[in-house]
Amino acid sequence: MSNHKPRSNGPRAYLDPPLTALNGRVLKILAVCRISTVHQDERSLADQEASYRDWIERHTDLPYEMVVISSQGSGECIDRKEYLRTIELVESGEFDLVVTEDLGRICRRVHAHIFCETCEDAGTRLISLNDHVDTAKDGWQMNSLFAAMHHETHNRDASNRICRSQRNRFLGGGVVQTVIAGYIKPEGAKTDSELQKDPAAEPIYDQWFQMLENGASFAEVADWLNEIGFETGPYVRAKQWSGTLVGQVTRNPILKGVRVRNRKISRRNNKTGRRRSVKAPPEALLERHCPHLAFIEPDRYDSVILMLEKRNTRYRRVQNGEKDPRAAIPKKRTRFPGQAIYCGICGRIYVFGGHGRKDHLMCSGAREHKCWNGVTVDGPLAAQKISEAVIGEIQALDGFDQAFMEMVERQARQTDEQHEKTRRDLLAKLARNQRQLENATNFILSGKNSPTIHKKIEELENEQSQLSYELRQLDNRPTDQLAIPSAEELRRLARDAFAALTLDSFEFARLMRSLIPKIIVFPFRLCDGGRVVLRAKFRLQLAGLHPDPRVREVLDQQLQRILTINLFEPCQRAAVREAIVDLRKTIDPKTGKIFTLAAAAAKIGITATAAQRAVALQRLMDELGLTDTYIPVHEPPEDLKRLRRHKHARYSFEPLEDAGQL
Repeated sequence: MSNHKPRSNGPRAYLDPPLTALNGRVLKILAVCRISTVHQDERSLADQEASYRDWIERHTDLPYEMVVISSQGSGECIDRKEYLRTIELVESGEFDLVVTEDLGRICRRVHAHIFCETCEDAGTRLISLNDHVDTAKDGWQMNSLFAAMHHETHNRDASNRICRSQRNRFLGGGVVQTVIAGYIKPEGAKTDSELQKDPAAEPIYDQWFQMLENGASFAEVADWLNEIGFETGPYVRAKQWSGTLVGQVTRNPILKGVRVRNRKISRRNNKTGRRRSVKAPPEALLERHCPHLAFIEPDRYDSVILMLEKRNTRYRRVQNGEKDPRAAIPKKRTRFPGQAIYCGICGRIYVFGGHGRKDHLMCSGAREHKCWNGVTVDGPLAAQKISEAVIGEIQALDGFDQAFMEMVERQARQTDEQHEKTRRDLLAKLARNQRQLENATNFILSGKNSPTIHKKIEELENEQSQLSYELRQLDNRPTDQLAIPSAEELRRLARDAFAALTLDSFEFARLMRSLIPKIIVFPFRLCDGGRVVLRAKFRLQLAGLHPDPRVREVLDQQLQRILTINLFEPCQRAAVREAIVDLRKTIDPKTGKIFTLAAAAAKIGITATAAQRAVALQRLMDELGLTDTYIPVHEPPEDLKRLRRHKHARYSFEPLEDAGQL
């Protein structure tokens, strides 16, 4: 923010109605400057600000303070922090005027007109210089709507013009941006005729495709490329080949001498204004044949790609042209327990797609050969077991004792007292800050000038803005008496929260993540051997059910639970062990004697052999002094053929510092 007194010389063109200050002394102005991309000169922002000051000084003789909101980004994006900050400042009612070069500098589409209405509601005048929009004049609404339509039309026409130019240049051999490994792009090259093949890459690509034809995976090809030291290319961040990178290069038709463009197009998300990349319609695809760039014969290339498509079809999320259920959905907007499970061995997150099964999650560290824990989590089963554990814990909640209630009330009173004290301190600081600002302003209005005073004014105004923000935050905080919910009320909140939510919905995932910030899974195994399974440990924060943030803060520690649950269905001998052992100590009403092993097996509905295995398991537990059937696995068992990640040549165990910690 800066404070200026308009120049006294030069003609003035007073507005009708004239600019007025709410406080009758200093005109408070909010100026909006914006450039679209990094390719635009940032000095344009300063030029916009200078033009605003010149316009103000020609249209008023009032001293003024100007807050400038400068940003760089698309005007279509309505979630930009600068745009949201502008709305916040307008709604504060502290400004007399919003000035902008055109409404497109603030935002585009109908949102520009809505912003004008926001200014009118806040009693703040908005003037858009080039659009001839002045909310202090009747009929400004039509000008605003026409301006928004004009900017949208201009934006679309400019986009179509750029696309047409790029299309024509591509068909003429231009639009050469980046090249993959094995190609040489001379400095300043702009056409594909200037590109060259690296002769040293010819035998490498031949062997590459030979390996794929012989059934090698992308990962095996990547290992071979890393072994011979073949570089990934000048435009690739990764310095080592991976299976994903090999797959991307393999599918690039430039290897058969065909350049393609428009496989993807950008589409605007009207909710946020941001654009995302989507598949282009087939008719938009452009191809240009460049035989001099072919490493692989076209027929051979097409046959290998077809073979790979057939081989990898079973790993796809969508089969036979079905609609992709994850289309246009952000990766973060995933179903539970995605984005919530972490490996207890290496500390990395679990991701969907474990071993080619779309509903199973796998440690991302194991995928990268940095962890040996390749055991997967059945996503739907884990969601069901975790939700059942959460609901069971909620149902078992007890009421709060009298001592705890008294402690909460005492803490609430102390918080309210501190709140009032902080508020008085802020009001005193604001009053002192305002007096200092008035003194500095009067010093300048008296005709004196000093760079030190200008710097001091800027510091005071920044401090005033911060103090005002803190005061608003305090005033928005409820001060009524804190009402601690009963156990029954918490159960009701849980029932309402879980009602009508399916396990695979994003709403369910959001609810569970508010209650369980992090889930850690550890590998376990039956004490007598068998497959390795996963057991989850997590901190349940039941206070997250309550909508009042003060209640959540007070009850956070009291309503925390550390839970451990199995993310698997136990095998038969483990599942029936306790029942068999109990029956072997019970009198059979038919015989009047203790149940025999065969009779116990028949009563439970299992075979005698299964009962014998359960008894053998119990006997081993007694010998080892165990109370839990499953024991933790701290290293990959040598007798299993599935956990073999640590045998791979690329394996290097690299656990994170917080591995295994909640």
